[in-house]
Amino acid sequence: MRSGPTACAALCFAALLLAPSAPALPWGPEGHRIAADIAEQYLEPATARQIHDLLAIENATTLASVSTWADDIRRQRPETAPWHYVNIPINPPAGTPPAYDAARDCPNGACVVAAIGRFEAVLRDQAAPPRQRLEALKFLVHLVADINQPLHCANNGDRGGNDVHVEFEGRSTNLHAVWDSGILAAMKIGDERAYALSLAQSITPDEAARWRSGTPANWATDSYGVAQRLIYGVWPHEPGPLPPSYVQAAIYIVDVQLEKAGVRIAAVLNGALR
Repeated sequence: MRSGPTACAALCFAALLLAPSAPALPWGPEGHRIAADIAEQYLEPATARQIHDLLAIENATTLASVSTWADDIRRQRPETAPWHYVNIPINPPAGTPPAYDAARDCPNGACVVAAIGRFEAVLRDQAAPPRQRLEALKFLVHLVADINQPLHCANNGDRGGNDVHVEFEGRSTNLHAVWDSGILAAMKIGDERAYALSLAQSITPDEAARWRSGTPANWATDSYGVAQRLIYGVWPHEPGPLPPSYVQAAIYIVDVQLEKAGVRIAAVLNGALR
């Protein structure tokens, strides 16, 4: 049984304090493909067969191959942009919870939590047109991964870290981009599928059962908690260079969030297609 992320974060933070300050890049395509590959390990046979039939409409064969589609179409369909995140305030207004609150955080259903619910209903509807269900599948594979990226679920008045300018790996970027894909890029993981399978193999049955439970609202709150406690709490996030040990401190959290994403993608798809 591996140690939990909180214990690891504390150890990593100690290393950060001792490390000299020095020099992040943009959960981009790599992260989405890894989460999708993990998800395939948790699909029920009936679910996998239905997904295969839907993907065949566009000659696709894997969830990973469609996992970035929702980002690819954002310029053509700008109305979809708010579906990728939810702004849960790091410092909630008085009288509101430090957790996802639909009335406060998802006006008019324009957030990732509500979008997942809408597309899950479309995918579940066997009477819906196949191409519409395929589009719902592609959105779900992407958006359930997004809801597990901590900075897609938190806002500190900085647009989810986009306005926090930092240096990482000797390059100017921003805190959101670091967590989107900079950390994975710095790890130089090479074979993404092999990396995904190694992460999947490290997930214990208890972890999988715990992570697939709950709702997208719970998952958003979970990711928000990571951002609140660690990214904005324990770890440095002021403008400027990030310590060299930031990757070592953060990669454990990135790995766990990718594992959660894969388990939860599969849970949504299994639930909609059983």
